[in-house]
Formats: sequence, C-alpha cells, structure tokens
Amino acid sequence: MTNALSFYLDILRFGAAFAVFISHYAIGRISGGLFWQFDFGRTAVLAFFVLSGFVIAWVSETRERTLEEYALSRIARLYSVIIPAFILTALLNWLGNEINPRSYALELGHSTSHPVLDYALSAIFLGESWTTRVLPGFNVPYWSLNYEAWYYVLFAAAVFLRGRLRMAALASAAALAGPRILCLLPVWLMGSAAWQWRAQLPHGLGWPVVIACVAGLIALQSLGGQQLFWHPSSEWLPPSFSAYDYIVGVLFAVLIAGLANVQLQFPGKRVESVVRGIAGASFGLYLLHYPLLNFFGAVVPGPPSGALHRVLVFGLALGGALGIASLIEPRKSVLKRQLRSGLHLLLGKPPPSAVARQRLS
Repeated sequence: MTNALSFYLDILRFGAAFAVFISHYAIGRISGGLFWQFDFGRTAVLAFFVLSGFVIAWVSETRERTLEEYALSRIARLYSVIIPAFILTALLNWLGNEINPRSYALELGHSTSHPVLDYALSAIFLGESWTTRVLPGFNVPYWSLNYEAWYYVLFAAAVFLRGRLRMAALASAAALAGPRILCLLPVWLMGSAAWQWRAQLPHGLGWPVVIACVAGLIALQSLGGQQLFWHPSSEWLPPSFSAYDYIVGVLFAVLIAGLANVQLQFPGKRVESVVRGIAGASFGLYLLHYPLLNFFGAVVPGPPSGALHRVLVFGLALGGALGIASLIEPRKSVLKRQLRSGLHLLLGKPPPSAVARQRLS
C-alpha cells in the first residue's frame, strides 16, 4: 500500500460517504426532492464493502497480524463511532418527535414500538440477521454495519484460527449472521481478492483497467443502474438485492487493483493534509448524517422545497456530521488502549509499557 494509493482510496472513501449523504438529502420530506436523480446510495455502500475488504486484507498482513491486534482494532473502530451515533440518534429522535411528530412516525418504517430492543440488537449487529430488520432509531445507514461487522468476524475466523476451531467459528458466525448478510459477503471478499491479486496484474495494464472500470460504472449507471436487473422479493435477501450488487463489486475491486498498478500523481502536503483529514471523518459522516438530516428537515422552518430550508438543512447536517466526526475520531486510539488494558487485566497479563501502548494504539 503506497502513500499515493492510500491517498486516492481516501478520496474514494469520502466520495462514497458523501454520495450516501446526497442520496438521503434528496428525500422529499427533507429537501423537497432536490437531487432526486442522484440515486447512488447503494452503489456507494457497495464501494464501501469492497474498500473494506481491501483494507482489512492489507492490515491483516502488515499492522494487525495477531487475532488480539485485529480484534481490538476492529472493535475500537466500530464502537468509537457507534456509541456517539446511538446517543445522538436517541437524543434527536426524542427532541424531533417533540417538535414535529409526523417526521418520526412509525409509518415511515425507520422505527418500531420497541426502541430499546432495536438498539440492543443493533449494538451486537443482529439487526439484519435472518428475517430480522431493525434500526437504532432513525439511523438508516446503520443497516450496513450489521453486514460489515460479521464480515470482520468471518475474516478473522478464516485467517487467525486453525483446524476444528476455525470451522466451528465460521459455522457459528455464519449461522448468527444469516443468509441475508451472507448474500453480500462475496462483494466484501472481492476487495480482499483485489489486495491478494493486485501484484498479478501487469503494470502496463494498470491504466487501461482503471479506464475500463470507470467507463463500465458510468455506462451501467447511464443505462439505468439497478433498474436493469431483477430484484427478487424475499425476507431472506438484502433489501434491493440483485445481480447489480455483484457486477458493481467486481468493477470496484478491479478498479482498485488497477490503481495499485499505476503511477499515481501525489499532491502537495497541504492538499494531502486536507484530504486525509476529511477522509478520516468518512465513517462518522456515514453514520451520523441521517439522524441530523431527518432532525433538521423536521425542525427548520419553511417547506422542504424552499431555498432557505434546503440550504440550512444541507449545511447544518453536513457541517454537524463532519464536526462531530472530527471530535470523536481521536477516541478510536483511546478506546483501543482501554480495551487492551481491560483484556490484559482479564487474562492476567502485565499491562503494556508506555512505549508499547503508543506503538500499538
């Protein structure tokens, strides 16, 4: 993983998070349908899955080569954002419902009459298992974290365990995840395969592959995207599932493999610093934006199609999500150190030295 490749993957990561933001901002009750043509939210989530598989395969070969290091990193990465997101979502749900109950009605399908159970199942990533479909309040993007977390578990079982323990762990994780989550596992594994096979692609084919994949993605969307494919209706399948998911996964995976085999232009330090900083808030933007959009869409005065309403909702939601994300992002390292100390205390191990803590955080 070169600095240049990492930089461009950061751009892709933030671009995917921003695409999800725009697709939700386009909802009628939030912006009056502004940018309704921009229906790339699912495409962006698929890109996230591929990126995640690629990055996890990389770190498991370099920085996180033990089960302890891998598990602590994944738990800290997830819960450093999930916990603040749960608090923010619950607070905005309560406040927004007091101000504008219609925007938080059960009929919208984002909440149920059992919110405590919804949050509990979501916290342990069982919100999409088998035929269950629950969300932590009005936080629609959280559905994909149920998938992501189980992919982390399945990958860890396959890579770090051996023999019968590996088979038992894989079977148990697959049984808990259920068929719906397993349906999109191949998309995530395409990212892992892109990392493993990146060196097999001749360097001379790097740019042709990148151009062909970008052209393929543009052509696919121009011709109708998801609408080109049959969408089977079943509680056992992911929402809006079709062959489109696998095709887009292949295109993104091959695109990343192609980028790994080209000479990428690297920007100056100032541009790199700005991009890295914004990209670091991508996960927070992804998980925080919907509760903020729904809240400001409900409480900002004026009709959703009004210019002032649109500008205020867009700015407040985007600025709020990025601002909160920038505050909670540093907590990832702190949480990881706390988890490591707790684990060592539980196992009776001596606590790591100050130097080791700094190196491992």
